[in-house]
Amino acid sequence: MTVMHVIEAKEENLVTKSNMLIEANYKLGVVEQKIILCLASNIQPTDSDFKTYTLPIKEFNKLLGLKGTPKYSELRQTTKELMQKVFELRIQKKVIQVAWLSYVAYNETEGTIDIRFDPFLRPYLLELKKEFTSYKLENVVKLKSSYAIRIYELLKQYEKLQERTFLITDLRKMLGAEDVYPAYGNFKQRVLVPAQKELKKKTDIMFDIEEVKTGRKVTKIKFLIKSSKKKGNQQLSLFEDNLQEFQLPSLFIQQVKKLGMKMGIQLSDEIIRSWEKHGQDNVLALMEKIQERTDIDNPVGYITAVLNASSSNEREKATAAENDGLLTHLISHLRKSKGPMPNWFVKQMAIEELQKHFNVDYDEALHQFELLKSNLYEILDIQETDTIEISDAEFEEEQKRLAKELLEFKS
Repeated sequence: MTVMHVIEAKEENLVTKSNMLIEANYKLGVVEQKIILCLASNIQPTDSDFKTYTLPIKEFNKLLGLKGTPKYSELRQTTKELMQKVFELRIQKKVIQVAWLSYVAYNETEGTIDIRFDPFLRPYLLELKKEFTSYKLENVVKLKSSYAIRIYELLKQYEKLQERTFLITDLRKMLGAEDVYPAYGNFKQRVLVPAQKELKKKTDIMFDIEEVKTGRKVTKIKFLIKSSKKKGNQQLSLFEDNLQEFQLPSLFIQQVKKLGMKMGIQLSDEIIRSWEKHGQDNVLALMEKIQERTDIDNPVGYITAVLNASSSNEREKATAAENDGLLTHLISHLRKSKGPMPNWFVKQMAIEELQKHFNVDYDEALHQFELLKSNLYEILDIQETDTIEISDAEFEEEQKRLAKELLEFKS
């Protein structure tokens, strides 16, 4: 039996959506977006399935700010186009295309419309316990730009973190603006600035923009997010307090994604959740530790391997494996010399190579060298006690000779 539910198009209704749905790539017109959000705001926390929602046309027109007598022909065209539009979700190695609505019926004698969400949307709109974002419907129904609505949702996710950074290409995809305003200056003036003004005037958040350049080209946008809750409009305060424990996992995911972005990698929620079982503090500490490392070709694989080394013995093995990699690199580099090398020269060349190749300072390179020195000297057949007294001039001459020899072998 189909469950019918008459929509109450009230501005104080809450819209609650999974973060994955918010970050999906799609483009809807401003009226189409408001239809979806109006429906979503009528979902109750106790709902286990979608209902068929009955929309009073006059009330809906008033909510959307549409003027004049409702015309079924115009509304029918809008919902017809909406039913034909799909959005994309990436789940692991699948890219899934999904329609928003599965059913629309016009009750002309009653002045209502019956609408039903596509069943695939259940896990993204129903019974959400974590990784979701909520806001009042009033924050979006007065916005006149579809881009402003999307930007509002994307920034509302990160309100507690107070900043969010996007690659320009990714932001365009999320906004459905890949093929408009190709020049960044136009994109900024036609999309970002109007959204900035609308959000500040009509919603509970506002933002500033910082541009991140690669050379002379703007490649990233950092949004600096501020709350702008006004007196008498304590937006979601009680709701957020009661559900703080459910939103903490979402905050952790955003922190990890932020660290990943700094490393130049994009992380899916699935990968982050697989790391989370090893402890949120462990994940964040490890990612902070390797922020400046340039020797890790596969950061995701490296982090996964280190986290999976859960026992102390396994962690020792992981550290040993990393040391073995350093040792192998140094041996390969230093064995290019034709003749024997004194230990002072091996030490200097090894420290310089560690600094250069692994982008560490002198003290860290020296520490790594001391850990590897015994094995390195043994494999290269160098006596650790091999010390001789030579003048500064002789030292420089010997250093130049050995450096030249290494250079010839490299070439």
